Amino acid sequence: MDKSPYKDNYISQFDNLIVIIKTANQKMIAEPRDSFIYENANFFSKSFLVVMCAYLESYLKDVLMLVVDQMNIRLKENRIPYNLVKWSLNLEKELKDGDLKFENLKISIKRKELDDFISGNPYKTKTLFKKFGIDLESDKVFNRQKENINLIVVKRNKVLHHNDDASDISNLDIIRYIEEIRNYLENIDLLVCKHIA
Repeated sequence: MDKSPYKDNYISQFDNLIVIIKTANQKMIAEPRDSFIYENANFFSKSFLVVMCAYLESYLKDVLMLVVDQMNIRLKENRIPYNLVKWSLNLEKELKDGDLKFENLKISIKRKELDDFISGNPYKTKTLFKKFGIDLESDKVFNRQKENINLIVVKRNKVLHHNDDASDISNLDIIRYIEEIRNYLENIDLLVCKHIA
C-alpha cells in the first residue's frame, strides 16, 4: 500500500479550504469590497485555522483506525489465542478465571475511544503513534516538520480555548500553514503505510 485510503480525501479537503480562503481574500480587497467579509475578516481567519486543524485530527483518527483494522485482519488470519498472549505479558501472575477468554486475540480499540488521545500537537501524536508501534521520532522528515506543526496547533488552541483574536495571522499565512500540514500529513501517511505493509 503506497497510500492510505484517506490521504486523497484529506488532501482534497485542504485544497478546497485554500480555494475558500482565496475567494474570501479576493472579496476583501475587491472594489467594491464585500463589507460582510471585510468586517468579519478575523472571524473567518480564526475559522479557517480551526477547520484546518480539525481536518488534521480527523485524518489522524482515520489512519490510526486503519492500523487497528489491518492488525485485526492479521490477527484473525493467524488465530492467536487471547489467553496465551495475556499470560505471556505477565508470567509471574496467575491468571484468574475471570481474566480468561476462550477466543482469538483481537484489538478492541474503537473510534470513539481514540478521541481522548488524538491531537494535532505533533508531540502528543508522537506519543500516541508509539502505542501503535510507529516511531515518528526516528523519521527525519517528521523531526523537521514537528516544530512548525506545533506552532500552528498552539495558535489554533489559543483561538479555540482562549478566544485569541488571531490578528497576527493573515489568510495568506493560513494558506502557508495548510501547505505545511498537507506535507506533514503526506509524510505520516507514508510512515503508516510502511508500518502496515
